[in-house]
Amino acid sequence: MTRKTLDIRGKVCPFCLIAVKEETMLMKPGDELVVTCDHEPAAMKTIPQFAQDTGMPLKTKKLAPDTWEIRLVK
Repeated sequence: MTRKTLDIRGKVCPFCLIAVKEETMLMKPGDELVVTCDHEPAAMKTIPQFAQDTGMPLKTKKLAPDTWEIRLVK
């Protein structure tokens, strides 16, 4: 299992989702992606929907008022 990090702070949709999709395409089963995001629609809606649609477990944790950590496992 490999853990990758992706900092997408400062990006907005659809660029947040595009970055996550590109990174998950490079991952192998069991790999984990830890995303740091400050765009609420991406953190609370777009990325979780992508994870659900692709069958990837997801955990979201609020780090600060406008910053989330999102963990996806392929």
